[in-house]
Amino acid sequence: MRFEWTDIFADIDPRLQRLMQRRRRGLSTPPTASTEVGEVAVIAKVNDVEAWYSMTEVREGAEVGTTADGNIIVTARVPVSRLQSVRSSPCVISLQASQSLQLTTEDLTPQPPSLIGNRDNLNLEKSLSNTQKASALEQQGNNVVVGIIDVGCDFAHQNFRHPDGSTRILALWDQDGSSEPDSPFGYGKVYSSAEINQALQAEDPYKALGYNPKKYAHGTHVMDIAAGNGNGTGNPGISPEADIVFVHFSNGAVEAVLADGGNAVDKSLGDTTELVEAVDFIFEIAENCPCAINISLALHGGPHDGTALVEQSIDALVSNKPNRAVVIAAGNSYYKGIHASGKVPKNGFTDLHWDIPRGHWHYKALELWYDKQDKFQLELIPPDGQSLVSLQLGENGEIVDEDDNTVIYLSHRFCDPNNGDNMIGVFMESRLPGGIWTVRLHGVEVSNGNFHAWIEREDGSQTSFVAPHDNTHTVNSIGCGHNIIMVGSYDPTKPNQPISYFSSSGPTRDGRKKPDFIAPGQNIWAAASLTGNKSYRKSGTSMSAPVVTGIIALMLSEADARNIQLDINQIREILIQSAENNLPEDPLQKARYGYGSIDINTAISVIRAM
Repeated sequence: MRFEWTDIFADIDPRLQRLMQRRRRGLSTPPTASTEVGEVAVIAKVNDVEAWYSMTEVREGAEVGTTADGNIIVTARVPVSRLQSVRSSPCVISLQASQSLQLTTEDLTPQPPSLIGNRDNLNLEKSLSNTQKASALEQQGNNVVVGIIDVGCDFAHQNFRHPDGSTRILALWDQDGSSEPDSPFGYGKVYSSAEINQALQAEDPYKALGYNPKKYAHGTHVMDIAAGNGNGTGNPGISPEADIVFVHFSNGAVEAVLADGGNAVDKSLGDTTELVEAVDFIFEIAENCPCAINISLALHGGPHDGTALVEQSIDALVSNKPNRAVVIAAGNSYYKGIHASGKVPKNGFTDLHWDIPRGHWHYKALELWYDKQDKFQLELIPPDGQSLVSLQLGENGEIVDEDDNTVIYLSHRFCDPNNGDNMIGVFMESRLPGGIWTVRLHGVEVSNGNFHAWIEREDGSQTSFVAPHDNTHTVNSIGCGHNIIMVGSYDPTKPNQPISYFSSSGPTRDGRKKPDFIAPGQNIWAAASLTGNKSYRKSGTSMSAPVVTGIIALMLSEADARNIQLDINQIREILIQSAENNLPEDPLQKARYGYGSIDINTAISVIRAM
């Protein structure tokens, strides 16, 4: 292997740099659900929307809203060949590539058939402990919309139908569906409640609608926890009277993995641009109705300080109107060794050891962030101990093999436009020698020397840092926004309800408390799609997030009945007041709990007292 310098425009997102270099080598960017061949989905921050839309190379998406600094967030599709031109426009403050997402389910032991059965002996309310007392409340989600962004909506299941058999689903946007002229942002297919109701009259409603959720779909399980009414299974979820909007998240990222030469893995899903557009779509369908959206999806890459454009986008969408909330799973990475932090000495160096198993063919990415006042030098050393490159701040390049194929792309970016900090990206394209790779950081100019590094989520298996590494700062990066509610998991089936071993830990890189709360997320029974009225058990922060989504729906329903408007800050404060603050003394463990678990009865009492 040898290193080659590149002259890629340095002031651009490293992931976009990588795509630009791949194009130079004759490699096309494969299509996804929302892009054509040679296009990439992006999120941008601009100071002039008209100037942005006037660029002929930009295929517009959503106009998200205004950020805290007064600029506008937009989504778009841009040809890779035009990225430098677009980024150089005076109207563009920041331009970021989409990142692939994965579900936040933790696979425990395989479930034998005996653990899949009717809910008459599998009580969801008991498994959700004392956070869920919806049956005792006057308002049970009435006049509220619960949005679910996930995979697999069993629209025919009785738990998501009214007593007369009609659907509770206002709209179902299948981002992988055949695009039509009126498709949101130009891709996917939307099924209206009328179309769903018509399909429900058919012998095979899934065939009639042209949408199949597949068996044991993650999204159906999540939707049932948040908003199932129990008509089929006998036990309701948290907000059983809420209306529902479901976005079936794209599987387009799998095609991209295949095109890169790897094998497709089912857990890879769509990207952050599609996620932002899904949130925008749900709020548009909800119109002026109170709305709580659940996102049980995650990634590791990003600064973990709320400044990435996907977090800024969600923050803006939530704050555009009152009575809105977005709940995101904290992630299941506490024990996986995906985070490392440390201090680089001046005129010295610090090593990170990246363990890559032999034969690990997955695409891999490492992202490292450090203070803008510092200046590091990156050295990358493979398992054989022979240094491949020393990369200064502001430089980028690639490592190629004997056949002149790029195997690693490296970027050392100066002053990210969203937070001003420096960022190192290491993107491994294909099979590489297994063993311990060393990422060596030399202190050239050091003010504080502190850094944080994350290994991106990988399909099928996960590479990790060799100890010593720390398990703090392992929360899902897209949940680090200031207006986002992030939820960790505890096990309600055990005495004292301990934190789940997998539940990721805060804080954020800028020192804020995340996750915000914990909820039952281990061994949770909920509806199993395409099984009639059967249920099955799943674990992960994927399951704890919809508990809180449902709780917020109940709060919004109670407030709506009293003509009370709640902005996101008020929603958060009510949840904090309602939290059972029995936190551990150990500060490292305390960072996993947030403010604790929520007592819905207390939350409702606070609203009634307003």
